Amino acid sequence: MATVSKQQAAGSRAPGSRAGRRKASADEPADDEQPGRARSTTGDLLNLVEQLSNFDRIGVTRLARHLGVPVPTAYRMLRALERAGYVEQLAESKEYRLTLKLFELGSRVVSRTTLRDLAAVEMERLAQQSGLASNVSVLVDGDVLYLAQVKTEELLAVNLTPGSRAPATCTAMGKAMLAVEFREVRAVVGPGPYPRRTENSITSYEGLVAELAEIQRVGYAVDRQELNLGVWCVAAPILGVRQTQPAAVSVSAYRPHLDDAEEERLGNLVIAAASRISDRLGGLGNMVSW
Repeated sequence: MATVSKQQAAGSRAPGSRAGRRKASADEPADDEQPGRARSTTGDLLNLVEQLSNFDRIGVTRLARHLGVPVPTAYRMLRALERAGYVEQLAESKEYRLTLKLFELGSRVVSRTTLRDLAAVEMERLAQQSGLASNVSVLVDGDVLYLAQVKTEELLAVNLTPGSRAPATCTAMGKAMLAVEFREVRAVVGPGPYPRRTENSITSYEGLVAELAEIQRVGYAVDRQELNLGVWCVAAPILGVRQTQPAAVSVSAYRPHLDDAEEERLGNLVIAAASRISDRLGGLGNMVSW
């Protein structure tokens, strides 16, 4: 059996020795390397999952090219997700796709009492009263996250399905939520300039602040073809949801123009719907999930 002198052993453990660096690299990254590496690996895996959701199935080479990573890196990540049950490889084509495990996890979350559950009845009523599609959403990282939608035959041109996002600054629901946000608007959406989705989008901080003041005055917000040309949206904030998670309800109309009388009528309808949803929330505001 080979023996190692105490001096050699000490040298191999010395912080500056080549052997010491090699051991730290192989078994446990140095303190200044480990956090960044962990974040990178986790971020890459989550990004891969999100990108896979855009494909029914995809090969590793094409996926690597889509992600901008080497093929071996994409393969290792796929194998890790496959072992965890989130990804499966098709036997014939050798392509990969997401499994239903994410659906299972999401279903467990949805099974809890949610804002979407409490708003469902009022969304149906609002859609019937207005004859327009109704939506409910929350504010996440400066975006509107759509939670649920009641469709009608009125609106066929826009597909803002549950789970999709849009910039808060150019949507009625986003502006309605910003108008009641306890945080300063810059802390939520930044100082601008904001995304220009159409020629009508509000892109300046000054313009947004002026718009929010008007929303606070009348109680509802209007998207005047700011997200999609031809689409008007009227929304009101839902009060009583936990302070850090603003919510809103809206109706959407496909129109070349929305006159003042119709805008006010829809504004009153969404205010009433938002008020009834708030009443349903009652004291559950801080315990209700999305």
